[in-house]
Amino acid sequence: MKKFLKNIVIFFAISTMVLFLYAQFCEWFFLQRKFYPEESRRSWAMKQTNGHYDYAILGSSRAEGAFDMILLDSLTHQSGINIASNGSGFVDNYLVLNKFLQNNNQIKTLYLQVDNYSLDPEGNFSNAFHAFNFLPYWKEKTYQEAIKHYLTQKDILLFNCLPWMRFYVYNKYFSPVEVGRRLMLSRKKSSKRMDQKLRANLVKPVGYGDSTRFFHSPHSDSFSINPFDVAYLEKIVELAKEKNINIIAFTAPDFSAQRNRFVNYSQTEIELTEILKRNKLKYIPNLFDQYENSDMMLFKDPEHLNNYGVWRYTQKFAQQIIQP
Repeated sequence: MKKFLKNIVIFFAISTMVLFLYAQFCEWFFLQRKFYPEESRRSWAMKQTNGHYDYAILGSSRAEGAFDMILLDSLTHQSGINIASNGSGFVDNYLVLNKFLQNNNQIKTLYLQVDNYSLDPEGNFSNAFHAFNFLPYWKEKTYQEAIKHYLTQKDILLFNCLPWMRFYVYNKYFSPVEVGRRLMLSRKKSSKRMDQKLRANLVKPVGYGDSTRFFHSPHSDSFSINPFDVAYLEKIVELAKEKNINIIAFTAPDFSAQRNRFVNYSQTEIELTEILKRNKLKYIPNLFDQYENSDMMLFKDPEHLNNYGVWRYTQKFAQQIIQP
């Protein structure tokens, strides 16, 4: 019996030591930029270093997929970068921008995508906040304050007492398999910037087999405004001013039927405008006219442009950069 208990103690001691040592490895490995997964726009943006840009675009997937960056640069004769990513609200945006600037990247103007959807990502996005992308930075106060909002009290207490346990609570993203995958990816050198993979074109789609994705029941949804997200919009404004970056807000197009889907679409637009005025932000509203907003041939779904729509929108946005 004593031998059995001794073996149990030894087993748990060795297991605890192995877990602790792997966690310490994670503390180092997942902070190395060369091991960031480039297939993630969020990680790709935080991986960039020592860049000098005339402008940067920040926001959700509606900003990520709204521009042909090669075309936009050629039309404006400027150098820009698109660090927007899918499912990103203002909290996500702030953390990405903060890391981007920490990495000695410099920009003159920040174009920040704002809209009714981003005022409450948890209510309007299918994946509102990607905590695992920022957990490696838990020991930085800026990141910890934001991440805590999305954690349970149990996890907050656990991570405060044993920070390395976060790699086991979120083991799907920090497993040995993920380490191996990132090591393999780091050996592949990509010659093309991730934000330049989207190429707009002049080919107007023939049509859509399923137009139901453009239409929802009238007044089936409503927007809400989350004070936590609005606070991080204000943090983005403060960070830009601190770094002497000119910041301009804009709204990418969405399909006109969305105004009927959301019972308080217009009212939320008014409230958004007031928030921007309060923060003294210049604002570029949706640049599409009424006809374009109602043209299904410009959209791949109610919130996002297709390649033809991207071409049209990039042309219009270039004029805003050339003649602000």
